[in-house]
Amino acid sequence: MATTQHYKLCLVVLTTIILSKSQAQANFTGYFEPAVELSYKISPTYSHSFAIENRNVIYRNNETEYNVRQIDISHLSEYQWDAKYALGLGLQYRWENAFQTDEENELRLQQQVVYTSEASSFKASHRFRTEQRLYASVTKHRLRYRLGYTIPLARENSLRPYMKVGTETLLEVASTQKPELEQRFGVGFGWLLTPKTTFKLGVEYQLADYLQDLNHEFFMLAEFGIQL
Repeated sequence: MATTQHYKLCLVVLTTIILSKSQAQANFTGYFEPAVELSYKISPTYSHSFAIENRNVIYRNNETEYNVRQIDISHLSEYQWDAKYALGLGLQYRWENAFQTDEENELRLQQQVVYTSEASSFKASHRFRTEQRLYASVTKHRLRYRLGYTIPLARENSLRPYMKVGTETLLEVASTQKPELEQRFGVGFGWLLTPKTTFKLGVEYQLADYLQDLNHEFFMLAEFGIQL
């Protein structure tokens, strides 16, 4: 229990530091992003997942507010061809124009490879993903690499609490813009509510387009997962 409280304290401290540091910046936006994910296995090596998430602005221009920014619906098919390797194909649709008339809706295609290794005290995951972001006016291409660690906190606890920490690097290119680089840092906790349901809470800090037009973005994340 002491270990769990220690990591929770780390999460609170990290959140406070990021918020206090970022609010001093001119280009800072805070978001709340809840999500629900349904997943099921076709076979021991092949699975599907469907998710819906909602992004909401909660802080912008040095003021607190609450505005819906977008709604995403996504699907991912994953094939585990080896104990450590998995291939995935995804499809995502983003409704944004209904909430921001100057933005376009987006259809996104995704391809990924995940390599996972497991030690006695943690699990490490490397995800390489390519994306094609299709808008009515332009197509954007994005390359992503994510490194993440999953650390069990109390194996004897029936809720199986765990902590996840990670970072992700993104490069986006398009004919209408200069290449954009983004870096993300995240930490979160998860619990197994029942054998087939999970609940996750976390925060993520993003440095968007940091070589040209730096923007600071802070996300509060919540996800409810159901395995069918």
